[in-house]
Formats: sequence, structure tokens, C-alpha cells
Amino acid sequence: MCPLSYFLLDILPAVCYSSPMRVNKILFVGTGGGNDIFSTWLAGMALADLGWQWKEFAVAGVLSPFHDHSSKEHGCGISTTEPQDTRSMFDGTPIKFVDAAVAAMCADMGTQVYGLSLARGTVGLVEAFKCLAKEYDYIVLVDVGGDIFYRGAQDQHILSPMFDAMVLRAFIDSGVPGTLFEAGPGTDGEMEPDALQEALERCDARKYRLTASVIEEWQSLYRQWIEPVRPGRTVPMTLEAYESYRMFLKKEYRCRAHIGQYRAYTTFQQTISTLLCQNFYLVEPALWNPFAVACDDPMDWFYKTQVQQHRTSNEANLEYAHVWGELAQFVTPSPMFSADEQKDLIRRCLANLEQHQYDCAYMFPEDCVGLEQRFAVDKILSGLLCVRNKT
Repeated sequence: MCPLSYFLLDILPAVCYSSPMRVNKILFVGTGGGNDIFSTWLAGMALADLGWQWKEFAVAGVLSPFHDHSSKEHGCGISTTEPQDTRSMFDGTPIKFVDAAVAAMCADMGTQVYGLSLARGTVGLVEAFKCLAKEYDYIVLVDVGGDIFYRGAQDQHILSPMFDAMVLRAFIDSGVPGTLFEAGPGTDGEMEPDALQEALERCDARKYRLTASVIEEWQSLYRQWIEPVRPGRTVPMTLEAYESYRMFLKKEYRCRAHIGQYRAYTTFQQTISTLLCQNFYLVEPALWNPFAVACDDPMDWFYKTQVQQHRTSNEANLEYAHVWGELAQFVTPSPMFSADEQKDLIRRCLANLEQHQYDCAYMFPEDCVGLEQRFAVDKILSGLLCVRNKT
């Protein structure tokens, strides 16, 4: 039987709830890239188990502005993703693409898989959400891990606040009807249990039990379709936390930096509350997140959050992007690395710049001290420097 066949109205579980959602067409959107698009299926199965009803559904993920995708765009920054689609770095190096694995999983079920571009920041996403709302009656944002609740500098080891924050702000600004589905808080290694508990209480999250049957079905899909392509960490940790009899899990997580084929890692300890992971939460998306800023593109987001607020580990660290007609690199290592490690990463990036592997680099002024003799340095956006070869 199709894992989602019981979504159809005529065979939903005969359980009565006080106010189950009933719509014609519903869309589930993974907010953070990576395996969040697969987690839309956890949301769909959990909400169907709760008594929600719909006739048609679709899923969507966000497409990183730091990579090329073969997905076919249809306007409004909305693409359709097929099983054969790929993604790659700007130099053509292929990268595993979990959205295509989800498309393969959905192929026999008639389920549409969308990709939402982040290239135009929240401005583009607002347009995408408004376009999608013309076809879908209700949109469910899906975050597994909890980083969408980022509170600011006190959350020391947040790893990837950029994509979730963009999606959150765009959804709020679009004004389309929907909610936020949260599960596995803390399992992505980004926020501690006390911070997550505070965030859930502050936004009056509605708590519902995740049933064993839903978790088992999700785990089965993960092992068949996702694990062979991109195992990730959040999904297996969510499953482990759900099944654990301990109140807390202590895990070592790592932050990664990559420059071409070079990889560097730094580790930190994360505490996961298994009690929080026994449930899922429905939240009004009007959350306060200091990185959920209106922006035109990744550079705009980076300036408003990393320059005007504070540095943090995020998806733009050491990534390439097309900025004002040039291929640029954000030579901004994650602050989770030591000062010496950051210097080494910057040195490696600038060596690639000297080899003309990209056009220019964007750096913080303090990281650029002593480079004036080797590079042409322009101050841009007050607090961010543009560095390029003199020749």
C-alpha cells in the first residue's frame, strides 16, 4: 500500500478531533534545505494521524543559491524537481541532491515536488508563496531540528540559520494561510533544550504526541529512499531520540568548512531532550528570529545579519555566490573554528583567488589586515570589504 494512501478522505482513520483541518489541497515546505524536504513526509503523516484531511498534497524544498540545479523553473522562482535532477557547485562538481531522491519516492504516487529558489532572498520567496497559494489552500512549513527558533547570540553553536530564517520571514510577509510544523527539537545540534523549551512556550506551541506507527513509517521511507543518497544527521538523531528511554542524550556534533576538495571540522557537545522529541508542535509562524530579515539576495541577508548584527556559523560561510555579475566567495569562516583555524581557511581561500578560481572575495575588515600589498581592497556596504586581484 502507498505509505500516504490513508491521506485520502475516504480512508482516513476514524478518530474524532475537536478541530481537525480540512482543505482541498495542501503543500508541505521543508524550510532549511538538506533533509527537511524529506521531513515534510513526517509532517504529512503526523497531521493525517491527528485527523487533518485533504484531497491532494504536494511537497517542496528550498534550492540553495550557492549551487546550480537542473530543476526546471516555471516562474516565480518555483521549479519542479524530478528524480533525474542534479545539483552541483559552480565549478561543476556534483553534490548529492536529496530533493531528487524525494522526487523518486513520490514518482509513483502522483505527488508533485517543488524547489523554491533562494537566489532573490525573501523578496523572491514572497512571490513564490503568493503564487503557490493560488493553487494550494494551506501551506505547512516543516522544520525538524529547531534552528528556526534561533534567538540571537546567546545560542552559541547555531550552525545554519540562513535558509530557515529566509523562509520564515518570506512566509510571514506573504500573508498566505498556513502553520509551522516542528519536530525533533535539538536533533540538528543547533539549540539546547532550555532554549527550545523557552521558544516553544513563548510562541504558545500546540503539542501533539508523535505516534509509533508514524515514526516507523517515516523510518522505513528514510532507509529505503534517503539514507542511500544523503544520510544526514537530523533524521537518524530524531529517530534515536524518539526511541530512547533516557531523558537526555549527550552527542558530539561537528561544524564543517569546505574549500573545493579541502575539508576542515570542529566539534562541540550537544544535549538533546528526548521528552521534547516524543511530540510534534504546531506553531503560528509569526516568530521572532533576529535573522529573519527582509532581503533581496544572499548578500543582502549576509550584510544585515552578519555585519549589522553578529557573526555566526551559517550556510554562506566560505560559499560562492553570483554577486552583482561576478562570482564571489564569502571568505568568512564560521566563528566556531579557532582563530588560527580561521586564518588558515582564509589563507586557502585567498590562494584560490590568486589562481583566478573566482572574481572577488567578501571579507570582514579585521580579517583583511596585512593583505593590502597583495590584493586590491574596496570598502563596500560599510563593514564588509571586497578583495580582488590587482591584475
